[in-house]
Amino acid sequence: MCEFCAKHGQGNRWYLNPDNFSEKMMGDSQRVKTLEKVAGWGIDYYIDFTSRVTQLVNWPVIGKAVKAAINRMAPNEHGGQVVSLEDSLQLLEYARDFVLLPCACRKLVGHRDDMVCLNFGPIKDMQRRFMPEGPMEEITLEEAREMVLRSDERGHFHQVLYAKVPFPICICNCDARYCTSLKQRWANNVEAAIFKGHEVCAVDGELCRFCEDPVCLTRCSFGALHYDPGAGRVHVHAADCFGCGLCRTACPRGALSLAARDGVPAAAGMW
Repeated sequence: MCEFCAKHGQGNRWYLNPDNFSEKMMGDSQRVKTLEKVAGWGIDYYIDFTSRVTQLVNWPVIGKAVKAAINRMAPNEHGGQVVSLEDSLQLLEYARDFVLLPCACRKLVGHRDDMVCLNFGPIKDMQRRFMPEGPMEEITLEEAREMVLRSDERGHFHQVLYAKVPFPICICNCDARYCTSLKQRWANNVEAAIFKGHEVCAVDGELCRFCEDPVCLTRCSFGALHYDPGAGRVHVHAADCFGCGLCRTACPRGALSLAARDGVPAAAGMW
């Protein structure tokens, strides 16, 4: 169980605890300030965050100390955790006021305006207040489910974003080409930029025969899947797996599944 779940899950995963979607969460002034930055600054928030973190963690001498401080503070600001398709669909049942917004990462990295960020809760009203002319599409719960399913089919992993843990505000659907949170974790070792999910991929050695076109490998944004020539099948580096589950849907033999992270020694406790 991750730290967030132990503190805020009430026996479940933090983002599947209905209490964490409550309007009472808006009584926290720091959370409101974070939401105002996210909704009011738009792409400028992500440019500012990305540039400041990159500069700070690369300072000579004190860079490591700064990185440690950022990792400590991140849960009190804006960040996220990878979630499976099943968890994404389940948490939508607790959310309300669904809207699609352009992905700031795709805008920042690829100059794209893809509407793949599924926001909910207070974001709709705050977006109207701070950026009334900005693009925003209101959708229903059923349309939100369909959007997540489409994203999964296209190979976009899902990340639940929070505005100060444990308040979920968004399911972002992205991949390694654009995700600035993942780039911060990889390039600058800022682990709290994006936390790993609660599962890791598991391979059934009896079912995996390594296809001529191994789509499972290309659907992994985290470099956790590799071909094992000795065994003639796919191998999972559990320590690198973020538990998105995208590889499963690409396997025609059903050889890939998700296993609880805590039950896999090579990945247990690695968030």
